[in-house]
Amino acid sequence: MANYALLFIGCLLLVLFGRMLLYRRHRATEKATLPDLVNMKEASERLSQVIQLETISVQKQEQFKESPFLEIHHVLERMFPLTHQNLKREIIQSYSLLFTWPGENSDLEPVMFTSHLDVVPVEPGTQEKWKYPPFSGKIADGFIWGRGAMDVKGGVMAILEAVEGLLERGFTPDRTVILAFGHDEEIDGIHGACQISRILKDRGVKLKFLLDEGTPVVENAIPGLKKPVALVSVAEKGYLSLRLTAKGEGGHSSVPRGMTSIAKLGKALYVVEKYAVKARMDTLMKKTMESIGPNMSFPYRLIMANLWLFKWLVKKKLETIPATKATLGTTVASTLFQAGIKENVLPAHASAVINFRIHPNDSVNGILNKMEKLLRPLDVEIEALDGSINPSPVSETEGKTYELLQKAIETVFPEAVMVPALMVGATDARHYQPLSDHVYRFTPLRTTEDDLDRVHGTNERISVENYREMICFYDTLISASAQK
Repeated sequence: MANYALLFIGCLLLVLFGRMLLYRRHRATEKATLPDLVNMKEASERLSQVIQLETISVQKQEQFKESPFLEIHHVLERMFPLTHQNLKREIIQSYSLLFTWPGENSDLEPVMFTSHLDVVPVEPGTQEKWKYPPFSGKIADGFIWGRGAMDVKGGVMAILEAVEGLLERGFTPDRTVILAFGHDEEIDGIHGACQISRILKDRGVKLKFLLDEGTPVVENAIPGLKKPVALVSVAEKGYLSLRLTAKGEGGHSSVPRGMTSIAKLGKALYVVEKYAVKARMDTLMKKTMESIGPNMSFPYRLIMANLWLFKWLVKKKLETIPATKATLGTTVASTLFQAGIKENVLPAHASAVINFRIHPNDSVNGILNKMEKLLRPLDVEIEALDGSINPSPVSETEGKTYELLQKAIETVFPEAVMVPALMVGATDARHYQPLSDHVYRFTPLRTTEDDLDRVHGTNERISVENYREMICFYDTLISASAQK
């Protein structure tokens, strides 16, 4: 019997190590030598000027300031004369921009590159924590500082710098290239990207592929992996907010009558957050892990090469990190709570809003049905709020379209490992989904884990060198994708 056990263990080890040895590593390690496509001093100054325009999205319309959005149109026209001479520019909903660069072959499906002009406000009380004023566009210490440098005026400007450079070099696209820059992405893109998408759909536009802003090139983020990871989001989560309301007997707090509305609601919220959703390792997450695995050190590489056996262990580890746990399934969080008017008065009702970020394996209706079943015994009312949206389809991670993106990343970031991923936040890409089956979300932005806190936070910045990489990336991808 012992011999059989030893034979089994030996065969198992042979399989495990054999699969690990067959794992194909990403070999390139040298940093790219990029061409001088643009004068970076001048390009940095142009980005600085655009950062100084406070194109802030706000929830309350009466607080909206239109002058910076109108000014940015004039500034871009002055900065990129060839782009405005050779591409058709349309102003959508007064503030968003749509550019069309006609290709020589109208039978070829267009390609589209998108980003957004708006930025989030600076949190009140944090201005003094900025090394340089948030809308100064200061160029110092090798960086361009200010709100929008990372999210995502740097992307808008890098795309336009690339197009202007291609025009200067006499490039003519075979297929049409479309650029779209919405003005309200930070508040759901309803008036910007959503309207642009409808216009293009009404014109019968069907895209070869679309690249929106998205996940970056992350360094030193994964244990056991020394290489940077170029995270390309091939799908993004959906969105649903529900209001839960519990009713109870009102009156004086000295004479409570059974469970109060707050207690009923609290019990419901506990049940929702604990039991409503479950994490799981789906096909996309397996692809993510398998793409990373070949480049990891032992024993991580052994584990990733054998997910058929160690999937439970990887899932358990991913669940300990909030950022990775969010990619394993639908998430739920209680975000708003309202109840009571006075400390000695029993509230007749209590309400709370819970927010779901829906995994591509789930749907809005699926979550609603699950919630109704889960909360039926708890005597609470459920109301779906406006603005829900299903998760996007998952774009392919193989084929010519994906290879174009991979080659552009390898050209500019040869040391990075390209990995398909899930976007846990929302982008304008969801509005453009009807235009193409190949929608990707990637920003050629180098970040560390600490840098991620700068997005929507304090001391947002981009290095001049990384900005050059961004321009080269878009130059490479636009020129390659616009050819037959």
